[in-house]
Amino acid sequence: MNTTIRFVALAALFAATVTAQTTTPPVTAPPVTPHDTASCLDVTTVENFNVTRYAEAPWYVQKQAVNAYTPSTQTRCVTAQYEFRDDDNTNWWEKSWWGYTINVFNYAENAAGASQSGGLCADFDEDTPSQLGVAPCFLPQWFAGPYWIVSYREGAEDGYALVSGGQPENVIEGETDCGAGGTEPCCKTGDGINNSGLWILTRQRNPSAALVTEVSGIAKELGFSTSVLFTVTHDEDCQVPGIDDVDEDEDEDEDESTRVRVLRGTHSI
Repeated sequence: MNTTIRFVALAALFAATVTAQTTTPPVTAPPVTPHDTASCLDVTTVENFNVTRYAEAPWYVQKQAVNAYTPSTQTRCVTAQYEFRDDDNTNWWEKSWWGYTINVFNYAENAAGASQSGGLCADFDEDTPSQLGVAPCFLPQWFAGPYWIVSYREGAEDGYALVSGGQPENVIEGETDCGAGGTEPCCKTGDGINNSGLWILTRQRNPSAALVTEVSGIAKELGFSTSVLFTVTHDEDCQVPGIDDVDEDEDEDEDESTRVRVLRGTHSI
């Protein structure tokens, strides 16, 4: 019963945030052998992870897997922004009653420019800060889904994060070129709401192809199938709230220095 309530609540939230969908044919997922955890490599997360550093600047998604809230139609301008909450200095109705410590703002567009965005909340255990739990802010933390940083590097030019929605448990049939030696089965997480998803994120809006290839290789070494990923583009028409905001008092042709990062829609409880 709890599982059913959890699924319905989360599905309703994400359905409400969808503003438009295109008729672009969905990505055809490769066949999987579900829940064959014995054949999937155990995934560990980043040690000595600094959540504050991770949250201090936006992340641009370069590739992502299809799941319930990242459909294959979201091919443009996909970003994630984070900020630590300051519940000690905020209005009572803006406080997190469930103990969340981080605000999350996700944004995406389809090929036609129709956007989908939403604010979520996150928290983490001090002993394993690279294993975050993310959920709608109004839900208790036990509804949160895993958001694991499994590989990460900071850097203005080559900063990246490889993020998984938990432990992959589904073997991709016919893919056995994963692992350090390239002989292990390749696996994926689920494609629902929780315990699903794989993302390659970079600090650069448009990084070098070599960086994306490097992170894809790391994913394969860790046991992740990269055939489930689709590409996201970030063109000059991407105007992401909180990243590309321009002061209304300034001219429209002002340069990047006038843009101010302010998270939108992340303060609901």
